[in-house]
Amino acid sequence: MKKLIENKLILVPILIIISFFIGAFIAISSINSSTQNNEFSIKNGNWIVNPKMDLQNNYQRAYISRIGVFALDEKEALYFLSSKDSKGRILSSKYDYEIIGTPLAGRYWSYTLYGEDYFLVKNKINTFSVNKENFEENHSIMISSSKKKINWLPSGNEKQFYITLRLYNPSKEVNSNLESLELPIIKRIEK
Repeated sequence: MKKLIENKLILVPILIIISFFIGAFIAISSINSSTQNNEFSIKNGNWIVNPKMDLQNNYQRAYISRIGVFALDEKEALYFLSSKDSKGRILSSKYDYEIIGTPLAGRYWSYTLYGEDYFLVKNKINTFSVNKENFEENHSIMISSSKKKINWLPSGNEKQFYITLRLYNPSKEVNSNLESLELPIIKRIEK
């Protein structure tokens, strides 16, 4: 009898720990499923935009707290996110990319790279953004792990990364045409 009680004392904490991990896995899977199935998002080519960041839905709150890049509502800012090039291939520091297209109509815009962990991509020169202020017109934005002369966005050493295009105070035309806007092309440059 004493041995049975001892076994139960060991078994109960183990079952609690296992239950905790199963519950955490199910919760994270549910959040990922909701966001990957575009429940909150509008897809346009290889870009996804989340215009209604009103925090009225628990899954949306969990998604935002998980990646932390959507903070303002659609009148103040739009956040376009891409993890793939224009042919649907995962973005990786193994390749160079060219962002082709004109900036969208708004007060301010920026391109920023984030790693798989949703933190800024580490790089030796601490350059994390190409934006309206440091952009050289008539030249494409270049994403590369090796130095480029103009409009260079360093991709560090990331197995996979994401590009975020932030558009502050977007025009009404942009806000009302999110599914059909002509968004920049992310072209992989073959080495």
